[in-house]
Amino acid sequence: MSLGSEAAAIIGAVLMPHAPILVPAVGGERGGAVEASCRAMRTAAACVTSLQPETIVVISPHSPRKPGAFGLWADDRLEGAFTQFNAPHARVSLPNDQPLIEAIVAEAQAGGVETWLIHNRSLDHGALVPLWFLAGAGWSGPTVVLSLNNHDEYGLTKLGEVIAAAASALRRRVAIVASGDMSHRLTPDAPGGFHPQAHRFDEIFMRLIRAGDYREIQHINPELREVAAEDAADSTMVAAAAVKWNATGHKVLSYEGPFGVGYGVAILFIRKPKAQGEAATSPARASRDGAGLPGLARRAVETARRGSPATPPAASGEYLNEQRGVFVTLRHRNGNLRGCAGTIDPVCTNLVAETWRNACVAAFQDARFPPVAAAELADLRFHVNVIHSIEDISTPDELDPQRYGMIVFTADGRRGILLPGIEDIKTGEDQLKLAQTKGGIRPNEPMKVRRFQVDHFADPD
Repeated sequence: MSLGSEAAAIIGAVLMPHAPILVPAVGGERGGAVEASCRAMRTAAACVTSLQPETIVVISPHSPRKPGAFGLWADDRLEGAFTQFNAPHARVSLPNDQPLIEAIVAEAQAGGVETWLIHNRSLDHGALVPLWFLAGAGWSGPTVVLSLNNHDEYGLTKLGEVIAAAASALRRRVAIVASGDMSHRLTPDAPGGFHPQAHRFDEIFMRLIRAGDYREIQHINPELREVAAEDAADSTMVAAAAVKWNATGHKVLSYEGPFGVGYGVAILFIRKPKAQGEAATSPARASRDGAGLPGLARRAVETARRGSPATPPAASGEYLNEQRGVFVTLRHRNGNLRGCAGTIDPVCTNLVAETWRNACVAAFQDARFPPVAAAELADLRFHVNVIHSIEDISTPDELDPQRYGMIVFTADGRRGILLPGIEDIKTGEDQLKLAQTKGGIRPNEPMKVRRFQVDHFADPD
């Protein structure tokens, strides 16, 4: 199931909610409460169509299901309307991609994945809502809609790999849409009733999407997913597996829950053309060697608390032997900051030693907090950000606070540093202002600005 040429296979993936109220003909006056989500849906749809895919694949959690098998809508055309939502004139009609369906079935059979074909049905709203926005962005091409197996069954990762292999086999440029809403129980008037812990799923899920750490979605507590009554995680896992967990170009476009249901819109992946000789993904994402860094950071703090010799273990593997800056962040389970320290310019010989050092600084030398006590450790989550791709920029328009961290500095040595993904920082202008404040730099002072990307690794919740 290896991918084919750079001109084929999976070129993009997005997460789009499927609440019918997002469609203006359905939402009517109430639609004003979800205007942010509607704007984000239009942006996501425009992003997908701008990639010029040959086929769009939609993973719908509301399509018909059978135990132990994934379904494919198999009629020549994919059609449906919002009739049950009192908007029969809002319709979608798109050609099905029969060759891709056949390729998916063949790849699934070869990989031991069961499939079945769905005939003579109208599209469900899990497919209709994203496709309505995609049609509005100009999409009229071949489309495939897949359904999931039962909630307590496995195979989501395998399905994603099957889709990628089928696209590669046909040399087809394919974009994937993961359709899903988050918690349905955020408020007392929510469709599924209220649960006081439901919001935690949305917070964890969106944090992982912001970080591009899609593998960790599968480790979200199943009981929390159940009380949230969500249907976004499974379809997102399929899309993430199809792009090999690559988060290149990822960006959260919006999140809100005005009717007690969490709506999140995000770009999960955009394939960038490779320069000659360039690897398809960063070493961290390709090898996952950095996945153990949060545990290493915890071990460093535990070792220091016991008074044991503070000597980091030896580094093994190409990635861990790299010399890069590292930031270690400690957070309580509720997300509150407990300590943070790091280096843009590395001071140690490899990532293991850099992480070990900075974990201890974050735990015991962050002047904003008292030193971490032994009793706190079980309640803390460790996050490790490995710095790479530092580059100069000339305007705030080149900033993206969800994708890039930033450094602003002056000739006399003052500087402010921010990691990506900080809540409440929505624009490059906001990010720049906060970095200047941190560095004690006035807005009109001469300064230089750089941005950087990170490989983010975190303790599982």
